[in-house]
Amino acid sequence: MTITNEYAMPSEFAHRASLSLFGVRVEVESNSGSAASAAHQRLSSGKPADSPNDDQKSVYIVLSSYAVNEPREHCVDSVNANSLCLAFGQVRVRADGASGRGICEFPSDCEFDRFFAEAIDTVVLFLVAHAGRIPIHASAIMLQDIAVVLAGPSGSGKSTLALAAAQAGLTVLSEDTVFVQLRPKLRLWSRTEAIHVLEKDAPAGATSAMRYRSGRWKKILPVEAPQNFADKAVLCVLAPGDGLSLTAMQPDDAVIAVTANPEPGFDLYGARSVEAARLLAGNGAWRLTLSESPREAIDLIRHTFLPGKLG
Repeated sequence: MTITNEYAMPSEFAHRASLSLFGVRVEVESNSGSAASAAHQRLSSGKPADSPNDDQKSVYIVLSSYAVNEPREHCVDSVNANSLCLAFGQVRVRADGASGRGICEFPSDCEFDRFFAEAIDTVVLFLVAHAGRIPIHASAIMLQDIAVVLAGPSGSGKSTLALAAAQAGLTVLSEDTVFVQLRPKLRLWSRTEAIHVLEKDAPAGATSAMRYRSGRWKKILPVEAPQNFADKAVLCVLAPGDGLSLTAMQPDDAVIAVTANPEPGFDLYGARSVEAARLLAGNGAWRLTLSESPREAIDLIRHTFLPGKLG
């Protein structure tokens, strides 16, 4: 994608919003006050305030409304390591990772519904990732100030373990994705607001809504008092097995396991994904296989990784 003036902040766009996401400043300008307000609400909803951060970076988003009968250029969906162009209903987003700038175009009668929310999430997270917050497919739970990162593909048990940890009174950092800050030091970020599990894995009597996610319908279970960052981590790779076990593995093998076959959305960052996985494995790496009881796995994790047991 060629960087042109379309990515410049239009001086006539008077409506502005600014917030911090994962320690990255997100600057929004729009010709619609309602759009700027909706974007700010979406990006800050349910998320604790970011901690001060040494890595001061910014990304910029233009929100531009168009007349309903105004002809629009056809948007061919495409995502690669440098840019994206996607349509969410009548809402279209484009972004350039190198410049840290994006555009969201929407009809003037937009209701700022789930299409708008998905569009804003997509373009902002894409740009924030390019600002050095690399997504890794993993859940993470807190043992005091240490994040135990549980990395694995869809269906490997990440969300079920996050739920078991929450039920055991532990703080959940992430249920599916951690964003790894590479510089000036390791920091893990997340914005988890809920845990999504298959209905059979949900607590008995849970009456929460369902959401279609990763090709399956799942129960939405809100997370109470989520944490949104951690500065210490250990890495566990979820692997198939015949029963519960937690064994040390070579960091290089863990990095390969986490990055060799990334799923869509996690395959855009190449060497930076490898660097992020190496940082996560810097305090050692372990292979975790599961039994039928997620709570047993949480008890084993607690016994192994409570502060003071890592040496």
